[in-house]
Amino acid sequence: MIQNESSHSFEVHYFSSYYDMDSIYTVPENSYVDIEFTQKLGNKPCELPSSPCSITDTDTLVVLLDNYLFIGDFRDEYRWIEDLSGNKHTIQVCTYVITDDDFE
Repeated sequence: MIQNESSHSFEVHYFSSYYDMDSIYTVPENSYVDIEFTQKLGNKPCELPSSPCSITDTDTLVVLLDNYLFIGDFRDEYRWIEDLSGNKHTIQVCTYVITDDDFE
């Protein structure tokens, strides 16, 4: 999930190598966009560690805002907020929060 806590509306361009597709999202201020990825981990997924929150080297996320440069880093797992839930199936939700500090 990409959460916009900045004072700007912007576009997010996402290329998924897994799904081999491009997506373009407009994200108004104080809103978010869900970018979903599902993977099966095996017979007992709750016993396996989850993947760190970040994007893969083969995926691309680009934030576009006129007259600004996005300086955030989607590959930095420490910038993501992770939430794990689920009973029989582990559900990992990763949220990247974009603020005004991510633009220059």
